[in-house]
Amino acid sequence: MPETEPNLRIDRPAETVPQLVVRTVRQAILEGVLPPGRRLTERELMELTGVSRTSIREAVRHLQALGLVETSSSRGVRVAVLGSDDVLQVYEVRAALESEAASLFVQRATDSEVLELVKLTRPGRNADDQLAAIYHFDELLLAGARNALLESILTPLHARIHALRRLSLTVPGRRERSDQEYRDIVAAITDRDADRAAQLARQHVEAAKEAALAALAKLEEERTSGA
Repeated sequence: MPETEPNLRIDRPAETVPQLVVRTVRQAILEGVLPPGRRLTERELMELTGVSRTSIREAVRHLQALGLVETSSSRGVRVAVLGSDDVLQVYEVRAALESEAASLFVQRATDSEVLELVKLTRPGRNADDQLAAIYHFDELLLAGARNALLESILTPLHARIHALRRLSLTVPGRRERSDQEYRDIVAAITDRDADRAAQLARQHVEAAKEAALAALAKLEEERTSGA
């Protein structure tokens, strides 16, 4: 009777260790656990994540490419601090691309994908739930647009934008207005009105830009007065 061959096959993990570090640090930045300006050294990241220096260095390079961390004046890196000029540039690009994504979504998304967007814009959520819903909204919109190049450009941009959202939603009334803007966009998508969806998406980005700039100005004023 022939011997049974041992099964030594190793399944390929869904993510590499550096990719897991990137996702973990990125989530901490998005949730405000690691605020803008927070310094991060290799040693601290090794202690926080429990992974090797080599993996940390690879992860940091990717986080820098995403624009989530930047070189610090001291050792290591820090969570990126966006100034008003950076915000203007980011939102100019976002307005152009996200309006196109909304238009493509109308043309290419399935009815079930549209329904998923409707579910994400239901009112009555707290701030954390709203941020999570917006993040998922971005992912669904890009998936339904079915344009790989557009997705590859907007995904890293969304990483930088989402880090600003927690700050911009502190502007009085912005959270409620943002909720309504998303519901208006989804209403146009549900009607399969590509032009209207694109127009509303652009208007939403413009309003978000103004809120982000106002929040940054207030933060800078607080830093100056506290100096």
